[in-house]
Amino acid sequence: MRNNIFSAILSILLVAFSVCRAESLLPVHSTGNFDFTGTEFGQSHPFAKIHARVVGRNVSGKPIEVERIVEREPGGAHIQFEPVLVQPGMTYPVELDITLNESVGRVAHYFDVFAKGDPDPIDGFVVRGFADWLVSPAETDIDFGTFEVSKSIKKTVAIEVRPGASVHLVDIEKPNAYFDVKITQDGNALELNSRSDAPWSSFDENLLVKTDNALQPKVAFRLRGQVRGSVVPSSDPLDFGLLREGQAAELIVVLNDVSGKSLEIGSVTSKSRMAVNTAVLECTPAIKSCKNLKVSYPPMNMRGTTGGLLTIELPAYKRNLYVRFGAIGIGKNTQIRSLAEDFKAAQEETKSVSSVLQSSVAKAPSKELIPSTIPTPEGNGPLLKWQVTNEYDIYGYEIYRSDTETGSYARVSAKIIERLEGGPEAGSIYQWRDSSAKSGNTYWYYINIVYNKGRKQQFTSPQKIVAK
Repeated sequence: MRNNIFSAILSILLVAFSVCRAESLLPVHSTGNFDFTGTEFGQSHPFAKIHARVVGRNVSGKPIEVERIVEREPGGAHIQFEPVLVQPGMTYPVELDITLNESVGRVAHYFDVFAKGDPDPIDGFVVRGFADWLVSPAETDIDFGTFEVSKSIKKTVAIEVRPGASVHLVDIEKPNAYFDVKITQDGNALELNSRSDAPWSSFDENLLVKTDNALQPKVAFRLRGQVRGSVVPSSDPLDFGLLREGQAAELIVVLNDVSGKSLEIGSVTSKSRMAVNTAVLECTPAIKSCKNLKVSYPPMNMRGTTGGLLTIELPAYKRNLYVRFGAIGIGKNTQIRSLAEDFKAAQEETKSVSSVLQSSVAKAPSKELIPSTIPTPEGNGPLLKWQVTNEYDIYGYEIYRSDTETGSYARVSAKIIERLEGGPEAGSIYQWRDSSAKSGNTYWYYINIVYNKGRKQQFTSPQKIVAK
């Protein structure tokens, strides 16, 4: 019996490189002592717990005594590993229990491998997967801007749940210093009211709220903004940028009492991974309501993101002012590449090709373009078929179904259908069969695109199909 088929074509024009404003850091490449397997965990959800069994095989040609495995940026991984002498060609296992954070889309956890007696990692591996959301992250990023602590502000934030899923907010994990928070609308929204005793500082932090769905047990609401009191810093946070190993740096933050009162600074303390030095100086010219605070990084001695919080005592107000600071430590020989410059160089390199070579390339016979194709699934349910070209930045696709065109849709593909590795011109052909459809029933289907960073976009309009 013939199956019902609908097709959709997506064409996207893309350049060969993405030109970014920010510069990228080339990671330290593996020394190739080990080959690792078991580093993909598939699909999961934010705050879910996953288990990975990574196996390293010694390909160095010499014995290596592996002493420890360390997560590069501490992120909640529990590592089960015993020191072991690994002979050439032999393997060793690493058991990992990882609690994912709020990130959606493609996620990665990095681990370094250390040999006995070596202070630097001799190799490393990455555990990767995809975190699919039940609660849309687009609705949980809340920017309050700058506001006065004396002027109360209020916001109600409704959550957007994936069509067909059931998720309700049930409990605030811990109180927030900046807002009084309560769950409203039967677990479908948060109400946030600014606190009169909120710290005088910028803030960019996650408010974690528990849900009643075990697939995504928590939702992270990102709260951003700055609370201003009587004393205002010229910069918050202080960004020291990139600091190479052994490089020192200093910045000045100007503190002003906006009421015009004489500004008195008490003790200044810092809490961070790497200690910084501070000194209170007079402004130039000297003004009674103004002070300069010099913040100095000693020579950088660690890699990765480092930063912390300055606590500035204000005796006249019997409270503190808080200023955040941060830097990124890199190695002495780490290369810094500008994607914009790489793109320009690539264009110039293309222009430098000799006219003879250009002519031969232009006259090269074209090959038949054959798209990658998913085999036709077995069964008798409705068959959905679609073709896509130029799948840049796409992770996959998901299928939604409803009994009516305007009715309630729910995802019927058990997981995201991962993209094929089709060429940008030939593209890929996808096929998916709805084996849960009942013969004789009428259904409406649409397809979503799922991007690598977790964003989703409707790909097709609802299509009517009668199950045979």
